[in-house]
Amino acid sequence: MRRGRLTVFMGLFAALSLTLFLFVFSSPGISLAKDKPIQLKMSVEHSTKGGKYIRGHAPWAKKVEEATKGKVKVVIYPANSLSKARERVDATIDGIVDIGWLALVHFPNRFPLTESFQFPGLGFKGPKTASRVAWHIYKKFPEVRAEWKDVKVLFFHALAPMVLGTPKKRVTTVDDLKGLKLRVAGKAASSLYKAAGASPMFIPPADIFLNMQKGVVDGAVIGWEGLKSFGVTKIARYFVPVPAHPAVLFAVIMNKDKWNSLPPAVQKDIESVSGDFGSQLYANGDDKSCEMVIKEVIKQGKEVNEFPPAENAKWMSLAKGIRDKMIADREKRGLPAQAVYEEMARQVR
Repeated sequence: MRRGRLTVFMGLFAALSLTLFLFVFSSPGISLAKDKPIQLKMSVEHSTKGGKYIRGHAPWAKKVEEATKGKVKVVIYPANSLSKARERVDATIDGIVDIGWLALVHFPNRFPLTESFQFPGLGFKGPKTASRVAWHIYKKFPEVRAEWKDVKVLFFHALAPMVLGTPKKRVTTVDDLKGLKLRVAGKAASSLYKAAGASPMFIPPADIFLNMQKGVVDGAVIGWEGLKSFGVTKIARYFVPVPAHPAVLFAVIMNKDKWNSLPPAVQKDIESVSGDFGSQLYANGDDKSCEMVIKEVIKQGKEVNEFPPAENAKWMSLAKGIRDKMIADREKRGLPAQAVYEEMARQVR
């Protein structure tokens, strides 16, 4: 009798277990561990309040989630909290981060042919054209792609023009720069301002405000969004774009092993919002940020000036001398820098 009751009990338990199992697997609102989204850690330089985060990183992460139908979630680590700006390439290669956003100026000589994009004097007028040309160059030249063989490149984007902000001196001629101590990023850009008579020095973006406040530098050259994000607009009164200044190149890269571990369908979905799409998504965000900052500084009664055509010609002459040397240096190393430059110039026209 007891054995019969036990048999009935076990039968009921098995039936209930099967019912529960079928309910869990058939209910659309319930997902098991295996259905949890793949989380990709993305390391970026900007705070959550910065324009690049609001109109670049966050929207792109959302696009990835939408394209993969929730299979992938990009978790953004802001303000260099997961990896330092100058260590992001290696951090991505080593798998410390899955996706890294980086500025090429932090990696001098590591990607010499890619750096050709940052030749001075190309005259990019805005981020949309600069970003389109940057990604075009990556796609067109296998020698450029070879420099990034250790990572999966999702896309490039770029920022132009760069803007000089000064608190005390209005700058509208090349001669106005003589004797000024300026925060400048990148070897090519530093050479350009040195040729104009200024004393360039590199200061990390986060330290620009304090150094301007203390008078360590007389001004800073950075994009409109950076002028706002890093506090320059609080101190500077005069602003002038410098068309001859090199565009600044950014890359969004991914750890190769992590990329290869993704199902092919997921890879295809991520690529659908990367490449040209991702490049222009960031460019549109940068364009919007530029417009907002310009309107803000004008509303505050500050000056936004331009170099007259004759002064721009002087800038371009200085830029050509520097660019020619950079091209010759790369050609000696067997890199097709002249061909890359000519293609970029053709694209800008």
